[in-house]
Amino acid sequence: MIYAVGLSSESTFTHFVAEAEARGVPVKAIDLRTVVESGDWRLTVGGDRSARLGGHVLDSEGSYYCRIADLAALQQDRASARHWRWLTTALTAWLDHIPGLVVNRPSIHSDNGSKPLHEQSLARAGFRVPPSITGSSPERLRAFAAAGPTLVKAVSGVRATSRLVDAAGLAGFEPGQGPVHLQRYVPGRDVRAHVVGDRVHAEEIASGAVDYRTDGDAEFTPCELPEELAAQIVRHTADLGMSFAGWDFKLADDGTYWCLEVNPMPAYDWYDRRLGGTISTSLLALLRGTPS
Repeated sequence: MIYAVGLSSESTFTHFVAEAEARGVPVKAIDLRTVVESGDWRLTVGGDRSARLGGHVLDSEGSYYCRIADLAALQQDRASARHWRWLTTALTAWLDHIPGLVVNRPSIHSDNGSKPLHEQSLARAGFRVPPSITGSSPERLRAFAAAGPTLVKAVSGVRATSRLVDAAGLAGFEPGQGPVHLQRYVPGRDVRAHVVGDRVHAEEIASGAVDYRTDGDAEFTPCELPEELAAQIVRHTADLGMSFAGWDFKLADDGTYWCLEVNPMPAYDWYDRRLGGTISTSLLALLRGTPS
């Protein structure tokens, strides 16, 4: 049995469930908000690993596609906040211990939530990563921005739109406003690649915007990564304990692929719709243990 665990209000979760239904693949969809509101769950780590979520009995040897979100901070009352925290804490522990396939296990080694650490680890793994600086020193930040085209990016894993900044744009910066993460801007095309097991689904994006996600006129074209790079991201995805990941690159004019990040819980539906559902096909095959 395949289980999809997430929020029914979230587009990637609903897209996965709809794609499974369209292919006639049985999937048991479990909405975490409904589980929290019902207060009906039991999760036991060890022993027979018995589990129940909102009236659904879970098979510890099943396959799980998970998009777990803790909404405790958004709750208006303490009781609801506690229920969200209790449920997500127990569920992540249970998913880490069951023998079944979990895409992806909560305990995966991902430093995506800290951009400086994430970029450093990608560079150590052999990827070309644009130079960057993180800090609160106005002098050092302005010097970096003055040395070449520069992006300001979120220092944490919170999704934010990247934008260009120059030394003049940092003129009023005070140390108490930091830290700030700056990265050298690489002109060229964007490339988004989704790794699903040993399969790679990639798109090349031509856009006049700094962040193509803000560009309604961006052009997306399916593409093939160089064989060596494709093998490298498949291998590193597995090394991180993941079987599904979204990789972002910049393809420079000289043909260099600059690695920007690897996302351990990619919102893949936007790309999958343009690719005719091929990412979902590979993901469902992975969860079923069949060739895609």
